[in-house]
Amino acid sequence: MKLKLSISHYFVLYFFLMMVLYHYKVKTYFYWNNIALILEKDFGFSLLRFAIATLILIINIHLLKSINKSRFVFIVISIFFAILTVPSLVAFTSGAVYPIKLLFYHQALFLGLFLFSKIRINFSKAPVINKSQALYLLLALTTIGVIPYLVVYGPHINLKNLALIDVYETRRIMGRLTNPYFGYTYSVFTKIIIPLIIVFALELNKKIWVLLGIFYLMLFYLFGAHKTVYAGLLVVLIFYRFSFAQSVKYIVKYSSVFIVVFVLLAMIGYDYPWILSFRRIHFLPTLLDISYLDFFLEKPLLWSESILKTFIEYPYDLRHTNLIGEVYFNNPDVSANNGLISDGFMNFGTAGVFINVVLVSGYFMVLNSLRIPSKYFGLFVLIIFSFISSSLFTVFLTHGAIALLLVSIFLLNDKGEEN
Repeated sequence: MKLKLSISHYFVLYFFLMMVLYHYKVKTYFYWNNIALILEKDFGFSLLRFAIATLILIINIHLLKSINKSRFVFIVISIFFAILTVPSLVAFTSGAVYPIKLLFYHQALFLGLFLFSKIRINFSKAPVINKSQALYLLLALTTIGVIPYLVVYGPHINLKNLALIDVYETRRIMGRLTNPYFGYTYSVFTKIIIPLIIVFALELNKKIWVLLGIFYLMLFYLFGAHKTVYAGLLVVLIFYRFSFAQSVKYIVKYSSVFIVVFVLLAMIGYDYPWILSFRRIHFLPTLLDISYLDFFLEKPLLWSESILKTFIEYPYDLRHTNLIGEVYFNNPDVSANNGLISDGFMNFGTAGVFINVVLVSGYFMVLNSLRIPSKYFGLFVLIIFSFISSSLFTVFLTHGAIALLLVSIFLLNDKGEEN
C-alpha cells in the first residue's frame, strides 16, 4: 500500500528534519560559535521552547491549509513559511540566544501575508497585452536597452567566462565601470524580461526568438559574469509545468529528502552539501537576524543609508553589511546581507519591522488580486529570495520587484477563467 502524504504532513516532517539538521550540525558551525562567544550565550536546546514552537507550527499549518491551493498567495506564503518561518521556529528552540521578539517578528510576517491575502483589488479594467504583442515589446526593449551595456562593457567581454574562467576578475573590471542605469536595469533584464522572452517564444512556437533570448541571456552573463543570470531562466522553466499546489508539495517533499541524505553524508564526515544549501539558505538568515537585532538595538539608522540619506547622516564608516561582518564574523569583507525583518529593525526598530511587513504583504496582496497562471510563477521565486536576503528598498528599486509588479498587471494577468 502506497502511503500518500498531504502538504501539511510534509511540512510537519520537514520541521522535525530541520530540527535534527540544525541541532546536529548547523549550530556547531563556526559562525554560530562566533556569535555565541560575542553574545555570551549558548546555542543549546530548550524543551519548553520546543513545545511552544511545535504548537505555533500546528497553528501556522492550520492557517496555511485554509488558503485556496489554486491561488497565487498559497505558494508565496508556503515558500516564506519553508524558508523563513520554519527555520525561525527551529532556531527559537536554541534558548535565550534567539530573542523571543525575533520569533514574534517572523510570525507577524506570516500573519501579515495571510491576512493581506484576504484583501482583493479589482484589476478587471486594467489592459493586458496579448502574448504576441508582449513578446515583440520585450524584444524591442531588450534590443534598445542592451546598447549602453555593449558600449561600456563590450570592450571588456571575456569569453573565457563561459567556461567559468576569470569570473572574479571580470566582476572586478565590470564593477568599476558600472553606473545607475546598469544598477537599476540589470536584474530587470536578467530576471524578468529575457526569461519572459524565452517563455513567450516557446509558447508561441517562435524558435528564432527563443534563440535570440538565449543569446541575450548569455550576453548579459558576459557583462558581469554573474552565474545567477541563468537562475531566472532556470526557475521559470522548472515551475512552468506544475500547479501551485504541486510546486509546494515537490518543494517540501524533496527538501525533506535532501535533509535526510545530507545528514547521512554528514555522519560519514562529508559536510559540504548541508553547508552550501540549508545552512546558507535557511539558517544563516536567522543568525544574521540575531546579529542585527543585537547591534542595532536602540540605535536605528533611520534609513540614513538609503531613502533618507540626504537628510540624515549615516553614523558609520562601513556599510551596514560590512559592519556586521566585522563585528560578528571578524571580517569586514564579509557582506552580511539582511532581509526584510533585520532591515526593518536596523532602520526603525520594531516599527520598522512592521513597516516592512505591511509593504511586502501589500505587494503580494496586489499580485494575489491578479490571475497569474501557475506556469509563470518561476519569475517570482527570485524576488521572494531577494526579500529574504536583501534590504527592502533595494529589492523594489534594483532587484526588479516594481518592474515585475507592472509586468504582472499588464502582461501576465489572465482575464479568462480562474486558474
